[in-house]
Amino acid sequence: MILSIEWGGFFMKLILCEDYDELSSKAAQIVAEQLKAKPDSVLGLATGATPVGMYRILVQMNRKKEIDFSKVKSFNLDEYYPISDANTQSYHYFMKENLFSKIDILPENTHILNGLADDPEAECERFEEMIESSGGIDLQVLGIGQNGHIGFNEPSVTLNSKTHLTPLTESTINANSRFFERYEDVPRQALTMGMGTIFRAKKIILLASGENKNKVVSELMNSDINTSVPATMLKLHPDVTLICDKTAYMSQYLGVDIGGTEIKFGVVDSSHKLVHRESIQTNCTNEKKLIGDIADKCREIMEKYPIAHIGVGTPGIIHDNKVAAVNLPFNNTELEKKLSSYLDMPVKVSNDANCAALGEAVCGAGKSAKNIIMITIGTGIGGGIIIGGKIYQGRGNAGEIGHMCIQIGGKECSCGLRGCWERYASVSALVENAEKAAKDNVDSVLHSIYNKNGELNGKLIFEALEKKCPAAQAVFSEYLHYLAAGIDSLILIFDPDMIVLSGGITGAGDKLINPLLKYVKSDIPIKISSLKSDAGIYGAALMGE
Repeated sequence: MILSIEWGGFFMKLILCEDYDELSSKAAQIVAEQLKAKPDSVLGLATGATPVGMYRILVQMNRKKEIDFSKVKSFNLDEYYPISDANTQSYHYFMKENLFSKIDILPENTHILNGLADDPEAECERFEEMIESSGGIDLQVLGIGQNGHIGFNEPSVTLNSKTHLTPLTESTINANSRFFERYEDVPRQALTMGMGTIFRAKKIILLASGENKNKVVSELMNSDINTSVPATMLKLHPDVTLICDKTAYMSQYLGVDIGGTEIKFGVVDSSHKLVHRESIQTNCTNEKKLIGDIADKCREIMEKYPIAHIGVGTPGIIHDNKVAAVNLPFNNTELEKKLSSYLDMPVKVSNDANCAALGEAVCGAGKSAKNIIMITIGTGIGGGIIIGGKIYQGRGNAGEIGHMCIQIGGKECSCGLRGCWERYASVSALVENAEKAAKDNVDSVLHSIYNKNGELNGKLIFEALEKKCPAAQAVFSEYLHYLAAGIDSLILIFDPDMIVLSGGITGAGDKLINPLLKYVKSDIPIKISSLKSDAGIYGAALMGE
């Protein structure tokens, strides 16, 4: 799969491979094309585990006479310091064993920094001059360290632009210690091309493989340019191709579903699997405390997972990126801006019903459809509109379907209007009418259940229906009439592929759906949410895809 990713006017090509073997093949193919186009190319080469497969394929191609290295010059990115060429962990030894001794490149055309140079500064200057006198690097092959280093350009406040001697960070020493017999044997310094030297290459390919690289690949693709992740500097180069396998690329997204009593957090990977889920209580003391709790939990999760994006679903009205919610301390709160600032990470905020709809559309009952309407039936009625697989938000408040008028001059609604759909088809409306019917029909099963419990709820009403209570059946019939009227209107307006219902009442399954279908005048499929209470987590997380 080949994708093009834009950063501020510059484009990076992404070649996404199934596995390491395909990655190695794609990288070798690019090198081969370079040599065929220019037989005397100057190559910048990298070491480490990732390019080994590429070198193996290049050796095979050379032996089959498909490519020729006889006129090629090479310059290696880096070398440990101090280290002998004969040391089996030196990059001189690595390149000889994996490539140079197996192809027809001339030894005098291979250039690697001297790990035992008496004057490392002079050695670096000599190396720079040789690159320049060779006409510069035509194609630079790079790997990427787990901390984002390129070559041995480690995270730092400033990055040296030229070839230089540099200390290695503890994380790099730890990562490379597996190649040495003892941890103490790992050199603490290295000679490396600088970022400026790398940038002068006409073309760059960056290789990333393995699960241990997906966090840094995520940072490369989603972070602003910064010296803390040197690889992000490559976004400024005009011709960079990132080649990675799925385990390195597999981004993970954090979804936050804010509720009145609890806040749910879930990590969803690029295969749409929920790999982590937890929750905290909602602290509604004040806005600062609530946002702080959310940010703290997000940071905790980000330490464990390579999060590429954070999505947040919240109740309330969102206008001009400001949230106002009745049951939360959000009063024109710039939630998206504040969380993005606290977390130094892209954050997107949407209405919780919209998020649930997106979750169902991508991962749940509606994943076979491009256009769905999700109706959440609870104390009120919420909705989410998915068009072409994306949330339709209008100016920010689209989806408030519970407040469309189905009865002119009807019952007064908390929103200030009259005749709103949720005043007739919500669970609250069903319970209100059922309790009235129970009081009016003292000989009914509904009355008996009401007296026994002191109140009614959806589950108790269905209990009365199972006992074929006429009073309950009359109430339920009227309820379905109003529920279907709203569904029919939505179908006529949006012509969706599917209607998805969610909320506690949908736990009744076919006992709700089958009689409802008799009232709905369309043959468009009506399904019950398959993700249930996790739909909001999925949808919030997937806003980052």
